[in-house]
Formats: sequence, structure tokens, C-alpha cells
Amino acid sequence: MEPPVDVARFLAAHRDSILERANAEVAGRHLPPYEAAGPEETAERLSRLFDVVVGAASENQLEPALAYADRLAADRQPSGLELGELQRAINSLEEQIWRSAIQEEAPDAQGYLLGVVSTILGAIKDRLACEYVSRAAAKPTRTLRIDELFRGTAAGNG
Repeated sequence: MEPPVDVARFLAAHRDSILERANAEVAGRHLPPYEAAGPEETAERLSRLFDVVVGAASENQLEPALAYADRLAADRQPSGLELGELQRAINSLEEQIWRSAIQEEAPDAQGYLLGVVSTILGAIKDRLACEYVSRAAAKPTRTLRIDELFRGTAAGNG
């Protein structure tokens, strides 16, 4: 059965407007790491994510998208970027894709298009969350050593 819409072609046709609105959305959310990175870097990051979504849609293959999520976690988690901020940026892109789909695509094709996009981005967000948690768990937990608080005091010398 032929899909009602070529998702990759749709995304490519609406790339500029989707990315422009997603960039504005991220800027409007005032996410500190993205503000620190600046608008050019933020635009580049969203563009790379968009390209991953288009690739997964055109190839009907999630593995490259999951590998992207793994690399993203490896790059962003050690730098201290909070998972929630990263997910909000991804959600901004997803929201703008939804907006374009609803405005530009026939109602009978919207469900398929949105299902494909949400599956891809959902898989990326899920893998990202799993990688963040596993990376955090792999780090040794720093605990407070009470005895060091009292070093050099009467309580610590006794």
C-alpha cells in the first residue's frame, strides 16, 4: 500500500520555514545553554536534527537516528546540559513540523506524516533519555564525607 504522503519530500519542501520557526521557538524559551551557544550554533544544531529526521523518513530506518541520539548524549551530557533542556529543543522542532503538516497537508495524509515524524523524534528522545541516565549512573557517586568536615577540630581529632 502506497503511503499517503512522502514524508521526506514534505519535510524537504518545508525545511526553511520549519527551521526558522523552531529557532524562534527555542530562542523564545530562553534555554540557558542555547542562549550561551548563540543563534548560529542553535540553528546548526536544529538543522542537523532536522536532517536526521529527513534521513530516517526517506530510508525508513531508525538506526542512524538512534546513533545520532547516542552521539548527542555523549556530547551534551558530560558538558552539563540538562536532558530536559535538550528535550525542549527537540520538542520545538517537532511542534513546528506538526504545525506545517496541519497547515500544508491534506487531512487524510496528516496522520501518516505526523506518525512517522513522531515515531522518529520519539525514538530519538527515548534513546537520549536512556543514554543520559546510563551515563549518569556510570559515574561514581560523590558522597559527603562527614569526617572531612571535622578535620582539624576537637571533634575530628578525638
